[in-house]
Amino acid sequence: MQRRQIVKGLAASSLLLAAGGVSAPLWATSDTSLDVIIIGAGLAGLTSAEYLKNLGYKVLLLEARDRVGGRILSLNTQPNSPEAGALQIGQGYGMMRTFAQRLGLPLVPLGNYATQNIFVINGQRIQAADWPTHGSNHLPEADKHTLPSSLYFQALGKGPQYALPSDWASEKYAHLDIPLRQYFKQQNLSDEALRLIDSNLNALSLQGLSAADAFYRLSLARIGGRGAHRIEGGNSRFTQALASNLQGVINTKKVVSRINHGGEKVIVGCEDGSEYRAKRTIITTPFSTLKDVELTGGIRAFKHRAINEAVYTPVTQVHFAVKKQADVAALEATNLWTDNALGRVFSQMNNKGQLTYLTSWVNGKQAQALDNLSAKDAIATVSAALAKYCSALKGKVEVVHHQSWSNERFSKGAYIQFAPGQVQTLVPHMACIEGKLHFAGEHTEFMYSGMESAIVSGLRAAQEVTERL
Repeated sequence: MQRRQIVKGLAASSLLLAAGGVSAPLWATSDTSLDVIIIGAGLAGLTSAEYLKNLGYKVLLLEARDRVGGRILSLNTQPNSPEAGALQIGQGYGMMRTFAQRLGLPLVPLGNYATQNIFVINGQRIQAADWPTHGSNHLPEADKHTLPSSLYFQALGKGPQYALPSDWASEKYAHLDIPLRQYFKQQNLSDEALRLIDSNLNALSLQGLSAADAFYRLSLARIGGRGAHRIEGGNSRFTQALASNLQGVINTKKVVSRINHGGEKVIVGCEDGSEYRAKRTIITTPFSTLKDVELTGGIRAFKHRAINEAVYTPVTQVHFAVKKQADVAALEATNLWTDNALGRVFSQMNNKGQLTYLTSWVNGKQAQALDNLSAKDAIATVSAALAKYCSALKGKVEVVHHQSWSNERFSKGAYIQFAPGQVQTLVPHMACIEGKLHFAGEHTEFMYSGMESAIVSGLRAAQEVTERL
């Protein structure tokens, strides 16, 4: 059976079960042991736990944080609950949209963002209309009319297209498993174009990202359709709603330190000294943190490499709320695209068109530089850059949140990327079952992207378990 058919069947059965398709537990009353331990209460862990619980399996979900949701994090203390983690529900997120409808969670547009864009390049604030002839535009003549924010997609758009996103790991495209910088150099991109692309790349760097991975992400964007939504009241409401169906199943503040699957049962030990046993285990934690867990019982070489060598993109954010002042209406809502520590600044407005909120979103090497500072110094660096290039905001905004996903112990990065050479060698092994261990999470599912891939992977791992219990 094809994976797409499997997922379709899982979605139907999950909805049926939630509507009362199973009325009594299926495990033997004399067996008090756990059937499945699930590690990580993000989207993958929550969906797999709900699916298995509804089938009657005895499930325990262990979460290291004091909250559910993983890398979904809505700032509920702020108006409109802005997102510090997973942001958008794409048009192609059929599974997540189905779950949201079942959970009674309305979808709304992402937000009332500014439409005007200003660029800060080489220390100069530049209007988009002035970019082609501006003195800070050091691009070759043929590229001078291309905005810095468009260089990346323009260059990728001229390259190969996968028939399916999953084609990226096929031997046919092995020649693309090279540094994206090398690929772009082969296409004669200038050093200045490469510098500008690197300054806001959704990866660690052009040198550290496989070109095969870049084209894969582009293929996902193409099939995902235009337009995107979020859950009304914040995306965290989605994971909280899933968790509400799992009362008695979820244990938070359980930091897993060791997993032994070499015996009759899987033994999971936590830092607090607690220990649990089950017939099978689903691991949904990012490989960036899984490599800190002691794994015994045998793991194949390529999976061991995947766990230890996986690269996760640094993303750092600083959120600013506009203070309530008499002249707030005079503040212009403008998005910024910079080649400095500000990264990209997204500006949101209220229904009156007044600027209310800004998010500095910094990726890759720029984020890595901020992450090497203390939180206080990182905030000060970004705040100083905002004041310098948006002087009208000076004294009118306040920092309400700082988020470094790389410095967050239980994520160590925002999302997985694959380095040159890893697409051919590691991608085929990311989701492979190892003995009694199953793996889920966005890093294991490659027909979908983002939150959708996490949900699909959780259901896929749950089905793998049911086939073996």
